[in-house]
Amino acid sequence: MENGKQHTDPVVYTVRGRICGIYRPSATNFLEGILLTDDGLKIPAQLTPEVASQLRANQDFLKVAQVWKCYPRIEPPWVMLVKLKSKAQTVQELKRKGVNKFRIVGQVLRIKGKEVTVLIKRNELPPEGEESSFTVTIVGDLPKNAVGQFWRFNVRREGWNWRINSATFVAASPEVLEQQLNEQSRVVSVKVTYKEFQAIEAYAKKYRKTKTYVIKKLIQKLPTYEPDR
Repeated sequence: MENGKQHTDPVVYTVRGRICGIYRPSATNFLEGILLTDDGLKIPAQLTPEVASQLRANQDFLKVAQVWKCYPRIEPPWVMLVKLKSKAQTVQELKRKGVNKFRIVGQVLRIKGKEVTVLIKRNELPPEGEESSFTVTIVGDLPKNAVGQFWRFNVRREGWNWRINSATFVAASPEVLEQQLNEQSRVVSVKVTYKEFQAIEAYAKKYRKTKTYVIKKLIQKLPTYEPDR
């Protein structure tokens, strides 16, 4: 992947989690195949070259269900298997390994009933021809004013439904962030006499500070104004 930032948004976009199943490579390409999940789904899957090398070196990994770290696409169903974790034999082991739990960080694109569509952008510039963004739709409750905001979700896969377990606000929409930044960057004009300016200049020179730094510190020491009630 080429280096370089894909966006200036205040989050690192994420869609990742763990899934359990048996990988079945296709007859023509070992890197592409089907994942037979522990709950009976057949999901198109791809391997990273590192995982493919690991499986080729130990074909036993292809015989029983394994726990995989994966990057899923929800629409349509598809998973990229990026790391082989370990096999899990019991339901208790699957729970301990966090199987079917996923973390999603993105921008809320729209809310329709209990369906929340989240925009995910690539954090780095993608190779030519690859998508720079995609959406995932998850199920749960979210405030209507969350549209445009950045949120972090913990979700659980139930079949190919993705249900929100918890949702945490991360940052306001880009428009609100820009407005806040503009408000913070407003210049405050301060009038001083020539004698006061000389005093500020002498203090700055003595303590090797800029005049702007000295003025800011003086302003911070001013009492807070509270209007009469």
